[in-house]
Amino acid sequence: MRKHIPALTSLRFLAALWVFVFHLHLWHGDFGISPIDKFIHAGPVGMAFFFVLSGFILAQAAVGTEPLNDFRGYAVRRLARIYPIYLFVLVSGWLLNGFAGPLGDKPMRSAAAHGLADLTLTNAWFPQMFMGGHGRDGTWSLSVEVFFYALFPVILFHANRLSDRAIVLGIRWALGLMFFFAVMGKYIQPMDHFTQTVVFYSMPIFRLPEFVAGVFAGVLALRDTTIAPTGRRLAWYFVGLVFFMAVFAKTFPWVALGLFAIPFLLGIFTYFARVSEGPATRIFGHPVFVFLGEASFALYLVQLVTIPWFKANAMGLGLRPAVGLCFVVTIMLACLVHVLVERPMRPLVTRWLTAKSIA
Repeated sequence: MRKHIPALTSLRFLAALWVFVFHLHLWHGDFGISPIDKFIHAGPVGMAFFFVLSGFILAQAAVGTEPLNDFRGYAVRRLARIYPIYLFVLVSGWLLNGFAGPLGDKPMRSAAAHGLADLTLTNAWFPQMFMGGHGRDGTWSLSVEVFFYALFPVILFHANRLSDRAIVLGIRWALGLMFFFAVMGKYIQPMDHFTQTVVFYSMPIFRLPEFVAGVFAGVLALRDTTIAPTGRRLAWYFVGLVFFMAVFAKTFPWVALGLFAIPFLLGIFTYFARVSEGPATRIFGHPVFVFLGEASFALYLVQLVTIPWFKANAMGLGLRPAVGLCFVVTIMLACLVHVLVERPMRPLVTRWLTAKSIA
């Protein structure tokens, strides 16, 4: 089984782009074309894509290894993957957009707490930090990922010992729990929209079922008993999913939409993991697409700096020109940050932390 699957790397760009366009849509407002507005409104489903893909790829990459036996090496690789570029973007955001909004009647203590939560990637556990601007509208997801990374070796250990039938049942339970908590969180009152969003959208424990589903599907895709879905079946599912999002996206909470999207995602991930030939594999395996996919993490992070900056400094151009310019500049900066920061820092940090652990 291949550990590197170019098509899955490429798909990350489309998910990051969907989230980016959603954030721009929040700034711009509706276009007045209901299906388009509803489809863009479903952009947070892109986060489900990343959480599920993270579990799937980690399970694929761990084949033949046991992360519990080399947890230090596993942790070093995960830290080097996300932290250097995160720290670069975090500090850039502090410098360009400010550190935080109102800090209450004890600003020094509050500032220290904010900074500590940011630097330790624990901010998703403190709902009052969400939607506070200054990059925190999006860095919560990295805090969620760190929680997933910590649990992954244990989840994988148990998944590897389950039968195919038990894994499928586990995926169904994960999706059911995800849907249950999201819907209950919306309709049990009193629950204002802000609280419902920060608790059931960004709290790591409520996003864990998506990651578990990804790990289970990744383990299942490695087994000879698994048959990849056909491309035609996936294509029809995709058409139906786009139609559903364009019509019913606002009917359910963002997280609950994963009940309809994640089965397709698991199918497409399994397809590309097991099928190495075909038109879709060639298209998404193209070097340009793969590069954009590799830069998707940078795109997700850089927008958290550029959108607030353009909101504060480019409105003299008019709303739509400012949004359009922000889109172009963000894509370009993301590619540069990926090439100049993310790529070179990852092996450097890995070597440095490995040397420290040996010493």
